[in-house]
Amino acid sequence: MSAAPLPSDLLRAATEALARALAHPTAARAGAEAEIAAIYGERITRDLTGSEARLLESITDTRERGLALCRAGRIHAGGALIARARATLTRADIGREAFVLSDSFLCAGEGFVHFKSDRPDAAVSSMIEAIDRCRELRDAWGYPVEGRRIHLACNAARVRAEAARHEESSVVLAQLVNLIATSDRRFWPYPDLEYLSGPDPLGDDARWELLDQVLTAVSRLAPEALGRVTAALPSDPPGHEPHPLVTRARCFTEAIRAHASEDFEAFLSHCTDFPPPAPHHLPRASRHLVERLLTGMPSSERRIRGEPGR
Repeated sequence: MSAAPLPSDLLRAATEALARALAHPTAARAGAEAEIAAIYGERITRDLTGSEARLLESITDTRERGLALCRAGRIHAGGALIARARATLTRADIGREAFVLSDSFLCAGEGFVHFKSDRPDAAVSSMIEAIDRCRELRDAWGYPVEGRRIHLACNAARVRAEAARHEESSVVLAQLVNLIATSDRRFWPYPDLEYLSGPDPLGDDARWELLDQVLTAVSRLAPEALGRVTAALPSDPPGHEPHPLVTRARCFTEAIRAHASEDFEAFLSHCTDFPPPAPHHLPRASRHLVERLLTGMPSSERRIRGEPGR
């Protein structure tokens, strides 16, 4: 790379653009999540017996306490609590709907324990099982699960990426970007776990939140795998406006690819173009670019006045 300093106006533009991206509030999903939780709660009240509802509440409490311990680094203690939740569910005399509903979350929790315990294959298997439970919840009882199973598929790809399985991760992540943007079922990466019924629709806020999760996983890919992601993204149809979700995915991927190759001028240009149009935001992806701007640039270029905060 040339030793010439980077253009100060480009540094300033990239810094200001990422600062604007991080200025967006990060609670846009709260309403959507509350709506899904309300639907699940209504189904539990309507379809399950009182004893089933109480049992599921107890299992949920145990599982969440276990996950909190795992997040705090107490993997053994957290895993023991989640194993206790599994034992409770295994012994329970409950109907199929109650079992599948509880198991869909418990499998995901077990996947997290495996991930934190450095067991990537077991983690992916548990997440795939959780996706299959989502399929059954949708087909048999009409639960809204589309966002959840995309989230699970993204987590499975992230686990694979962190286990250095970059090629298969890049394929799945590109498919997920296309699925989030278009809802075209041919992009669902696990066709053997596809619904028999139609998927529940994704709202606009949900799409941006899920894209943010996918881009976080993309940031774990090796540089040589990043090109496979951008190559799999659709080109903008002639005469049509660029799709904002795909545009941001491509811009982010090209930015971290440029950074990895030490093409810092291209990196700054992509950072400048990255912020989504209001009122949308991609807080995780924006923070990742800020971290690369602050820690991965030549030391003489990091002394930028007015850098955005972490």
